[in-house]
Amino acid sequence: MTFEDRKQQYLFERHSIDEVRAWNRRLRFFRYFRAYGGHANDADSLDVAISYNGEADLLAVLGAVGVHPRRFTEAPPQPKTGVSYPSEEFEKFPSIVEGTRWIEQPGHTEIFGTPVFLWCHKDRIMISPRSDSWDIDESTILAAELIEPHIAEMHDRIIDPPRDTEHYLCGAKHPKLRSEQGAPSNGG
Repeated sequence: MTFEDRKQQYLFERHSIDEVRAWNRRLRFFRYFRAYGGHANDADSLDVAISYNGEADLLAVLGAVGVHPRRFTEAPPQPKTGVSYPSEEFEKFPSIVEGTRWIEQPGHTEIFGTPVFLWCHKDRIMISPRSDSWDIDESTILAAELIEPHIAEMHDRIIDPPRDTEHYLCGAKHPKLRSEQGAPSNGG
């Protein structure tokens, strides 16, 4: 078995090509991410990325999805490099969106009545429906389907795939899935 064969086997190990194609037909913006696994301690997810440009735009996009993050009036205390903290103490440090004047990361929140994990990177907002499973299942797909109509007006901001990796099982990264993809977006 070649390296490429092993990679394809891993990418489609939990969900078949046919199942992923069916999801791609149902979803316009959300993309299935196959976890890196191993020591990465990550999980499969269903993600959408919405671009933004600067702090004011970030707040506008977050507001459009119904998220109003906490803003600090001054830099909040942050952990110091090289210092070890007990978990209870470490959890008190707020996560701040990189490049902002103290906007707190939304993290686990709710949009349009749907529980999600929402994280802001320097140029994109990543949204992933939460489920009770470490795997993607029908409830995750249904949650994404509930969110998509609400973000459709932002279609020109969608970054597809959400990150530049083959672990997004969509037409942009896997030609065998291309003809089965939902409507294309900005290809970011």
